[in-house]
Amino acid sequence: MILTLQISKIEPGHYHAAVLNGRSEMDEWEASGIGEAIRQCAQAKMPELSGFHIWYEHVCAGTVPLQNMRIDPEGIAQRLMTLHGSIRG
Repeated sequence: MILTLQISKIEPGHYHAAVLNGRSEMDEWEASGIGEAIRQCAQAKMPELSGFHIWYEHVCAGTVPLQNMRIDPEGIAQRLMTLHGSIRG
């Protein structure tokens, strides 16, 4: 199973994260950064879960395996920020 992690910026240092299964929200929380939201999400204890489609605002890092989210949440966050900046700029 692959779920969606949607991260949005509320204000600097304050982010909202939500896990979606299709259009149904399964969980939500606040985090201090994108990497922190990914790290918290990677703690999921669902054996049938393969990974997440990770979105930050309107850009997607693609489908990311759960293991990668655990190993390199900051690298994934950086990729999202780069994508976000290149589309806005």
